[in-house]
Amino acid sequence: MKYLSLTFFIFLLQSCKKENYTELIKENGTTTKATYKKGRLVSSEVYDDSGKLDSKYLYNNGVVVKIYQYYPNQKVNSYSYLQKAPNHYTTKVYYKSGKISNEGEGDFFKNKVLYLRRGPWIFYSKTGEPYAVYTFIHDSKNQYIKGEMLFDTIKKKIIRDVIFDPPVLPEKETKEVVYLFNPK
Repeated sequence: MKYLSLTFFIFLLQSCKKENYTELIKENGTTTKATYKKGRLVSSEVYDDSGKLDSKYLYNNGVVVKIYQYYPNQKVNSYSYLQKAPNHYTTKVYYKSGKISNEGEGDFFKNKVLYLRRGPWIFYSKTGEPYAVYTFIHDSKNQYIKGEMLFDTIKKKIIRDVIFDPPVLPEKETKEVVYLFNPK
């Protein structure tokens, strides 16, 4: 009899356990809709304060396997998928027109909500032509540019090919490139 009542109690607890459900979490002006199946998180959607979808995350066994970021008009801004667990992703970023803006690899640090580029990234003009390749490295806090190759899309030739030693922060390099092409 003792075992029968223990078995019944365990069965009662398991039947009360939520298997498939959705949870709404409101914080810092956003609302996150988390979807669970068989008690495991399978997706989460983050909405901004106006109710528009900002980003979507898909999970497999607790690991983010796909990330979508959206423009306010709900077109995809970027798409990332897990290349190598736990946090190495391949990413494509798009212009509002839907054409690809840049693509490459990076690491997503979930606990810091931080994405840092690594390796070569190809950048495209709004007409779809590649105009630059930047090579990135990071230290899990900041990303740095290790190399830069710029193309002349009209003459179809390389106009700048530089390796930075030491690597530079992207903001510093952007100022230098602007000065290089627009000297006063």
